[in-house]
Amino acid sequence: MSKQFAAFHVSWRDAKVRPLGLVADERDYGRAAAQALQARLNQLADEGWIVQEILPCGGLTPRQTSGFTIVAFR
Repeated sequence: MSKQFAAFHVSWRDAKVRPLGLVADERDYGRAAAQALQARLNQLADEGWIVQEILPCGGLTPRQTSGFTIVAFR
């Protein structure tokens, strides 16, 4: 049986409550990214995907590093 692999990108921009740009610090971006990651993992689980890896995004600023790439298969 063949497996179907896919990669999904999730960042703080996908959160329901986004941090405000001027008053937000790295904790706010981290919380928003964690909320978006949790929501996406729940959605993937409902669709039958099995998560293989969760890779953090790289970057120099909190906005760039507050994201994840999810590698999943079914």
